Amino acid sequence: MKRIIVCFSLMFILVACSNNSEDNSTNSDKIEEVNDSAQLSEDTTLQTNELELQNKELSSALNSMETDLNYKKEEAEYYKQLIDDLIEDYSDTQLKDLAIKLWDYQLEINGVSVPTNGIVEIQENTIEISLIERQSAYPIFPNEIYMQGQISGNYIDHLKMTSNPSETYVTDGTVVTAIHHKFVDVEKGSTISFTVSEELKKRLGLETTQITINKK
Repeated sequence: MKRIIVCFSLMFILVACSNNSEDNSTNSDKIEEVNDSAQLSEDTTLQTNELELQNKELSSALNSMETDLNYKKEEAEYYKQLIDDLIEDYSDTQLKDLAIKLWDYQLEINGVSVPTNGIVEIQENTIEISLIERQSAYPIFPNEIYMQGQISGNYIDHLKMTSNPSETYVTDGTVVTAIHHKFVDVEKGSTISFTVSEELKKRLGLETTQITINKK
């Protein structure tokens, strides 16, 4: 009988310990959940504060940019009016001379400007002739005056090849366009020649309309 009582007592203790352990585990889980929730809330608050700060900084930067843009517009309008007033009494010839300065033409062989005598000595096996037209990114004259500065007709037609290139292609940008004539595997001792118009010659500051490339 005593053994039965002892065994029963032990079972009761084990069950009690087990229940107590489960209660402690449950409480621990709840505490952990509460801590996780509190940490999440704190992180969310920090992120919200950071986003609000960034938003204020961006708004301030945007306002500053808008102020600068408005100032630039006013400044541009002021100078445009000033220029209009200055050129009001200019002759047509004077206006065209000013407009010409807003258009730039370059003739290059493998990226190097052609010398004034029109003679180029080159060692590369690939030779690329480039005629480039560059206009001002900020036209300051009315369009009818500004366009007078462009070379007559199509600038491409102011260059005439007398040798047949391996490839011809055009590059076209916002303010810069160009035509390229490429020769590949050019043999030593070969000569490539072409001509430019009198008008282009003057624009380029050349002494001749005949351009000669000697492959060394």
